[in-house]
Amino acid sequence: MTGLTLDGNGSFLQAYVLEHLGLRISRATTVGDEKEEITKALLEISARADVLVVSGGLGPTADDLTAECAAQAAQLPMVLSAEILQSLEARARRLGFRLTEGAQKQALIPQGARYVLGTLGSAPMLQLRIADCEVFLLPGIPHEFRAFVEENLLGFLEARCLPQEGRLFRKLRRLQCMGLPESLVDEAMAPVAASFPEVKVGFRARMPGVEVKLLCEAKTPKALAKLEEAVLAKTYQALGPVVFGEGELSIGECLTGLLLERGQTLGVAESCTGGHIAAALTAKAGASRCFLGSAVVYSGKAKHLWAKVPKEALEAHGEVSAEAARLLAQGARHTLGADWGLSAVGYAGPTGEAGLFFLACAGPHGFLREARAFWPSERKAFQAMVAARALHLLRSCLLGSEG
Repeated sequence: MTGLTLDGNGSFLQAYVLEHLGLRISRATTVGDEKEEITKALLEISARADVLVVSGGLGPTADDLTAECAAQAAQLPMVLSAEILQSLEARARRLGFRLTEGAQKQALIPQGARYVLGTLGSAPMLQLRIADCEVFLLPGIPHEFRAFVEENLLGFLEARCLPQEGRLFRKLRRLQCMGLPESLVDEAMAPVAASFPEVKVGFRARMPGVEVKLLCEAKTPKALAKLEEAVLAKTYQALGPVVFGEGELSIGECLTGLLLERGQTLGVAESCTGGHIAAALTAKAGASRCFLGSAVVYSGKAKHLWAKVPKEALEAHGEVSAEAARLLAQGARHTLGADWGLSAVGYAGPTGEAGLFFLACAGPHGFLREARAFWPSERKAFQAMVAARALHLLRSCLLGSEG
């Protein structure tokens, strides 16, 4: 409630169940770590809802009160689960620390509550009934919360809450785009939206790209599948190569997939991006089979020693120049013996021509492409943008190399 922590779990749950099940969260409530507020919220929501999902407050510290409040709302005593306690003790031994008395309280659960042991953290997921409402208590740490949603909660919701006869079936499809600003993506999608009035078309700026959201609704699963197929075909026709993937696929994961598919390799020399390009490319498992490595060549000395950029060229053209980017891309390719070389140089600020950057991509058979752009912004946003633009340039080169 201080504003220091954002509710990312609620956003994830809303998007996840809509995308996978076509269900909409009816209402979200946020309360602080206070017994009276939590218990009051549990009682109010359970009186009107069929299913309630709670995030957070299951940890080992004094302000973790969710299980206790749920027991109070359900008028149940708290009992010790020997299995949860054994799991906590085993985890403490593996990590080499002492299990404190506070940490042991995670084994105290409402009597009769179903529990699922966590595989990523110490807190279990708890399930109990308050009035006629099925209540799920999940840990607040995002990766733990998401694992329980995907592995445990989704199945329950699918069995309990999917639309019945006479109700609409929904499916959300999200397409990730790069290469056009939001306004031009909107313009390209206008004919698609007009052709499919039963589809809600939305847009979200996800810097440095744009997400196109297609919420399809139909009266039967068969009609829904047919509608999805038709609107997706029309959307890909309208946007073409601007679409690089669907769902949560990032541009880095897209590039890794393309390189693996082609059996080609990549080397990177980046300066102003400080390692962002390499981080994006190694987010996907199996990247080691196509990504040979990178260097953050921040200084002229590093550019010369690692990428073999001649000192004379740097003196003549400057470290932030089209020539420097070109030589770095070629140098990265040759140093690592890669099929492709990619580079980025620029001024992240606050000195110099802040916002100016140059990109270059070198490939087999002398294939070479460059880009110069100006995007003044806060330093971290600038680095992320330039890295994404570099990856977009690489994708353009890979697609272009097909002829």
